[in-house]
Amino acid sequence: MSGINWCGVCWVVGSCLAWEARADDQIVIGGDTGYLVGASVVSATGHVGSGGRVSLDLKPMWAFQLGPFRVSRSRANSLMNTGRERLETGLSTEFDWLTDWRLGASLRLDNGRSFDDDPVFRGLPDVPTTLRGRVSTGHPLGERWDWSMSVDHDLLGRNGGMRLGTGVNYRYPLSPRTNWDFSLGGGWGDSRYLRTHYGITNEAAQATGRSPYRLGGGWENVRLAANFETAMTDHWVIFGGLEVSRLLGATSRSPLVGRVTTHGLSVGLAYRSK
Repeated sequence: MSGINWCGVCWVVGSCLAWEARADDQIVIGGDTGYLVGASVVSATGHVGSGGRVSLDLKPMWAFQLGPFRVSRSRANSLMNTGRERLETGLSTEFDWLTDWRLGASLRLDNGRSFDDDPVFRGLPDVPTTLRGRVSTGHPLGERWDWSMSVDHDLLGRNGGMRLGTGVNYRYPLSPRTNWDFSLGGGWGDSRYLRTHYGITNEAAQATGRSPYRLGGGWENVRLAANFETAMTDHWVIFGGLEVSRLLGATSRSPLVGRVTTHGLSVGLAYRSK
């Protein structure tokens, strides 16, 4: 019995009770039937790695409803409701005493990281792909302001550790069909998560001739974002946004970090059913 990851078991049980609309790849309970397909062009830089190059990627997105369940990727879940009456997700509709709170859980894949294409850090161990479980909550702070918090954990025991994220969002409706969202948030990680993503173990240092770098838990970054979405018709939606992220504390001093401040710029188009 000692080999059972009870923390992982608890995450799985919680995720099976409800699925909430806050992860990149997710399933949620609630909402109408239908589907959405689309894609976005994303120009971004990354914190970790020596290249510091700007990447340009075409990223697909989709969402579809299977009875009471919605499976979605990226921003597809929120785009299903742009210009329409907003639908509640998560568990808030199940508990009268939590009317003003959103509660839920989700599962998502964390794709990890590889240094195979990095000429400076090639040879350092990869960060393996893992499955993360997340529990989240949120509460409105006014007509346009909203606060949210989430915590997620590596369910497969691949040294992914635990992360916590929190932030505030301000929604400015330009019209019934167009919204701007401005958000400020931050992320915290435990020692296992930060060492896996920003540290260099003694073994890796000896194998590559580098100095080890060990860090404890703490704040990972702070993020500022501005996103827009507009429904051109009942079916077609245009969206995009800009996000800036800055590493904090020990993570910003990691020898693996090529850029302390990064950005991401995106624009996309999606088609949805009624």
